[in-house]
Amino acid sequence: MVGQYFKGKIALVTGAGSGIGRALCLHLAEAGATVVCTDINMENATETSQVIGDRAIAYYLNVSDELSVNDLVDLVATKYGHIDFIFNNAGIAVSGELRDIKLSDWKKLMDINFYGVLYGSQAAYQMMLKQGSGHIVNIASAAGLADGLALMAPYSVSKHAVVNYTHILRVEGKALGIRASVVCPGFVDTAIGKSAVEANAKPNWKNKALDALKKGVSPEKAAALILKGVASNQETIVFPWAIKIAMKIDRILGGVVKIMMQKELADFRKNYRLPD
Repeated sequence: MVGQYFKGKIALVTGAGSGIGRALCLHLAEAGATVVCTDINMENATETSQVIGDRAIAYYLNVSDELSVNDLVDLVATKYGHIDFIFNNAGIAVSGELRDIKLSDWKKLMDINFYGVLYGSQAAYQMMLKQGSGHIVNIASAAGLADGLALMAPYSVSKHAVVNYTHILRVEGKALGIRASVVCPGFVDTAIGKSAVEANAKPNWKNKALDALKKGVSPEKAAALILKGVASNQETIVFPWAIKIAMKIDRILGGVVKIMMQKELADFRKNYRLPD
């Protein structure tokens, strides 16, 4: 059962100040874990920990800072004597056409979405190897499973990297007592769209993205599904069911997603992209 798997364990969550991160913290605490809530927004991280109470503590963390991530993992392991879970959840989004997206936006996104996951995973992995146990959970996206997702290249590329990295980590860690899972949800109703960068797009492009997110799974439902998948040691946790079906259809038929993206791209250029 989920509760038995997390009861009495120490779990570190990045991006814990809102969205999936906050929901994960609340569900983990409810399942009996002690939760380390980290976020670049310390006020939000503190709010999450205060909602939980005695079984939570908040720390500031910029996941794109390798030394800070290493220091925090060391601090947690020293404070509690061990670290059982890390949920690398922090992430940002950039959308638009490749010709319009600045390299600086690529770098910022990769620093958080991929390197932030890499830093957290590697630091926790080294600590868990000493313990001989632990579970690393990396939050990716369905965008990391599908090819040819036009208009969201940096996000998709970063999530593909997270998926493959986690699969490799799982293979290498298995005989050493370390588990690894990657989470690939469809739309989740979080605030990621509000802070997203839209390259050379009209304001109504952001509104379209926000509307799509609102139709997604709630963070609470997402957290419950994630923890259920982690407790059963799933390699790749995909939800909702529509995403699983869509991925199977694309693999069987091939190119379905790319055809859909051509239509989406034409619509973007006609209705949402700013003129040259």
